[in-house]
Amino acid sequence: MAGERSNDEVAARCHANCIEFAREGARGSRSAGTIEERDGVLLFASGSDFPVFANGAYRLDPDVAADDVVELADAWFAERGRGWSLGVTSWAGGDQDLIDAAVARGLVPVTDTPGMVCDERVAEVATPEGIELRVISTEEDGVAFIAMCDAAYATLGLPQGIFPAMMASPMRPPPPNVVTVGAFEGDHLLSGAQVLFSHGIAGVYCVGTAEAARGRGLADLATRAVTNLGFDGGAPFVTLQASSMGEPIYQRMGYRELYRYATYARFV
Repeated sequence: MAGERSNDEVAARCHANCIEFAREGARGSRSAGTIEERDGVLLFASGSDFPVFANGAYRLDPDVAADDVVELADAWFAERGRGWSLGVTSWAGGDQDLIDAAVARGLVPVTDTPGMVCDERVAEVATPEGIELRVISTEEDGVAFIAMCDAAYATLGLPQGIFPAMMASPMRPPPPNVVTVGAFEGDHLLSGAQVLFSHGIAGVYCVGTAEAARGRGLADLATRAVTNLGFDGGAPFVTLQASSMGEPIYQRMGYRELYRYATYARFV
């Protein structure tokens, strides 16, 4: 149970899992992606040049000065002619210096979402009639999942094209630490989610539903499935960063907010 650990330990592992998802996005871009860890900072660039989500920096060593993090990332991304974003958390106030440095250097806040944790398996719900929930294992279904996410996240403000750029080869083969579940109606993928195993825990990502299929509980269904896959895989707790659309769903499911997760971006 997460309650047997300090909140600081839980939050640190959740943050590490989120950082691993950023690495995976760059890996998914294949030759167009770059990952570099330098001077206690992770720098990653994907196949998309959009600053938020697809290109960014994280401080890996808490002893690295905040100004040095921003200066290093500014120089690294300037060489690539693109903007970038800085991921920070609120737990224990550990990233406040990063926030201050980002604002002072002109980065702008673009997201502020709850970092949530689930401490135990969630209740299963009945699958709606005509819907099949299954693990995605073919290239065709992988392509359908990417297309669904690309359209679904456009309603949250991301420009279309980011997901295909970051998942250039969806079955490359699939990373052993990532499992994707889709909700299908016949041959049509309507909703889905991923679970990423790292740092001894599991994180839920890429929860989405085709706009025409919303309101049928499919995102809830897929999220419950990957959450329980996380526990089945040995994770002591499962984490996610919730969108405004997803937060009430996750709360009803049993997720709780542990900290805030924010992104500050440099647009060029």
